[in-house]
Amino acid sequence: MKLALKTFYIFLISLCSFVLFPLISEAQESEEVESFILSGKVVDASTLEGIPFSHIKLDDTYWGVICDSLGFFKVTVKPNQNLKVSSLGFAEKITPVTSEVTDGSAFQEVSLERVSFMLEEVDIYSLGTWGQFKENFVKMELPNEENIAANFDYGNLRAIYGTKEAPIPGMLKGFGVGGGIGFNGKSRDNKSREHVAKLKSREYKVEILKNKFNKQLVEDITQEKGARLEALMVYITEREHFTYQTRDIYIQQRIKAHYDTFVLEYVEGEYNYAMGDSTKTLKNHLRPVDKH
Repeated sequence: MKLALKTFYIFLISLCSFVLFPLISEAQESEEVESFILSGKVVDASTLEGIPFSHIKLDDTYWGVICDSLGFFKVTVKPNQNLKVSSLGFAEKITPVTSEVTDGSAFQEVSLERVSFMLEEVDIYSLGTWGQFKENFVKMELPNEENIAANFDYGNLRAIYGTKEAPIPGMLKGFGVGGGIGFNGKSRDNKSREHVAKLKSREYKVEILKNKFNKQLVEDITQEKGARLEALMVYITEREHFTYQTRDIYIQQRIKAHYDTFVLEYVEGEYNYAMGDSTKTLKNHLRPVDKH
């Protein structure tokens, strides 16, 4: 019984091999025969010139190629597939493959129509030069406005200051001349805070610059010491205005460049006014601070 069952399984496997394998092979060969290489060119319908870098996509698939700079392309397709061709400035086109296949290849030219988009109308006005603007501004007549100070209601201010009469201008601290309602701007506290903030900001910038440009850095780059180093520092700071924003590599490059000329121009005693302090930095090597 076992021998007969085993023989039956062997016969069944053999039958499947003889029947299924030829079918699979035939399907693969059929697929290979159906697919072919399509070469072509995408051209402008009005000029018949190639459209560079157009997109060629097999419709209903994610597969496609891009044309070269002359508009030529090459893609593997099947007879029943359509090409979706598009390019910037042209209307998209879906076209079937109609060329005759010879030896597994074909050539087809695809033409695209230019497309135009109408933009909304834009008005352009000439504002003239800066001098004309200033001249027109000075000549402009201001409209007559109501005198706010003269018609101001002092009722609330009387209640605040505890007086039956309108407060005199001197009592209205923070108000404009004549008891008007124009405030002077920022209070003293705000100005004081701004002043302190500016000082801290400047100190912070100075510290950054000290780390970027100092005597130790110049000494490490040039190997100079003593009086020559002091003179070199003066020589560099007279010709450069480094700030806290100057890049480190730029500062190092300028130090090397100035040192090359310093070696040729240096005369002992000429730069004897160099300042050498404990922080190994030079005074007055920052740009002037704008006080406005």
